[in-house]
Amino acid sequence: MKPNILTHRYAKAFMDLAMQNNVVDKCLDDLLLVKTTIEANEELRTLIYQPFVSKEHKINILTRLFKDRTESIIIDLLRLLIEKNRDEIITEIYDEYHELYLEYKKIAVVTVTSAVCLDEKTTNRIINIIRNKIVGKDSIEIKNVVDKKIIGGFIVKYKDYEYDASVRNTLKRLQSSFEGNLYVKKY
Repeated sequence: MKPNILTHRYAKAFMDLAMQNNVVDKCLDDLLLVKTTIEANEELRTLIYQPFVSKEHKINILTRLFKDRTESIIIDLLRLLIEKNRDEIITEIYDEYHELYLEYKKIAVVTVTSAVCLDEKTTNRIINIIRNKIVGKDSIEIKNVVDKKIIGGFIVKYKDYEYDASVRNTLKRLQSSFEGNLYVKKY
């Protein structure tokens, strides 16, 4: 089974459990804590991913580390992943859970690439334009990426949709149209 399919299945089952226990928001924060702690600590990461370290030892360390700081179902998830030899997806669960969380809360995350950081007025204008295009979402979050290479304008990306209104793209289109022009006026 591919790791991303596997991760999605575990995250989906965990989301269902979090919904039953009414701790969806808290679990998002807790999974982020687990992910950042493991990624920030090289010794912990090495210990978790080593096959020769016993499962009981891994579970004891993670339980002591996160027991007082997270929901009990987080500890249960970590225990399950280690017992099923799925240690390698512990940090990936957060990303998949976050995607499921956005769907659950009906939040659309739109990436807007621009040459400069967007101000609040421009962000609100883009949200109002996008709101008509995205159906079934209660709120829209803008993730602004600054890329000076686009010269000016902006690029909007949402899932597999992309709208490119950048100066760089306009210049490329003009260049290709001039290259295709076979007519050369003689003087």
